Amino acid sequence: MWKGFFDLDGPFNRIGTLIFDLIALNIIWFIFSIPIITIGASTTALFYATGKKVRKEDGYIFRDFWKSFKMNFKQSTIIWIIMLIMAFIIWFNLNNLWVFGNMQKFFVIFQYAILIQFIIIGIYIFPLLSRFYVTVPGVFKMSFIIGNRHILTTIICVALLVITVLLMLTIPMYFFMGVSVYAIASIYFIQKILVNYMPENQENKQE
Repeated sequence: MWKGFFDLDGPFNRIGTLIFDLIALNIIWFIFSIPIITIGASTTALFYATGKKVRKEDGYIFRDFWKSFKMNFKQSTIIWIIMLIMAFIIWFNLNNLWVFGNMQKFFVIFQYAILIQFIIIGIYIFPLLSRFYVTVPGVFKMSFIIGNRHILTTIICVALLVITVLLMLTIPMYFFMGVSVYAIASIYFIQKILVNYMPENQENKQE
């Protein structure tokens, strides 16, 4: 039963290596996200590195992370700023619905519908950017379409995100690998549908 379990290519070594890589990626992501404005590029790079691990492609985590960080910095930063502005507008509107008076009930439904779409776009936008060469408007459009078309995958990813946040809030040690665990778990499901959206005559960023 235990034969080969502790071999260099055995389950024990593979699991240990994966845990080490996830902790290392989590720390790298955190360090590169410290300026706040770089969170978009850092998150894209995280999905780039974890995506390669899920597909069992050869590579080195820091080299892969740094490659994507540099490659996608401008686009990711623009997208991150847009997302921050959108989040602020949604938060502001939800906290000031009283100004609509009797129309408040209608607008609260409208605002929560926008919030749901914002979350859906947020789930897919950085994994998409880590995989494809897409314009800023294009990646927002693709995230919206894919997220609503593949609702089961979207629900799974949202559930993974909620679980990750809860674990990080209740288990302090999980903070050291929570973000990277979410990234690798969600990209496992997302990559299965992204292959159907590969733009024609375009190279994959991961290759």
